[in-house]
Amino acid sequence: MPWGKGSINLELATGLRCQDRRTGLNTSATHTQIFINLGMNRVHYVPQTQTLHFVNSQHFQVMDTILSVYKGLGGKPLIEQLFLDEHGYYKGALLLQMSADEANAILVALRLKNIKISIARD
Repeated sequence: MPWGKGSINLELATGLRCQDRRTGLNTSATHTQIFINLGMNRVHYVPQTQTLHFVNSQHFQVMDTILSVYKGLGGKPLIEQLFLDEHGYYKGALLLQMSADEANAILVALRLKNIKISIARD
């Protein structure tokens, strides 16, 4: 199978999203541990810091959902690109910093789009 552009179709993406990932990460999990356990249809929310870790794909457009919610709220999201290395060569997850009210709206919108949400435990 060639691994060029377009080689992951919706059927494969759906299969990949069903792979088991650890969803019981605690609040001390590192950005890298969180990134490894994300999927195309899974985000990770840390209530203590009101942050959401996510990745975006053409099949599960988390970013579009977030931007739509912020448009409705009349605000702009504060999103940071995280990296897996100290030099910033290897991109990791995206990190959204939000208020409690924004978090409620974002989490509901993501659930309505069939995005799974893992929540950090103490």
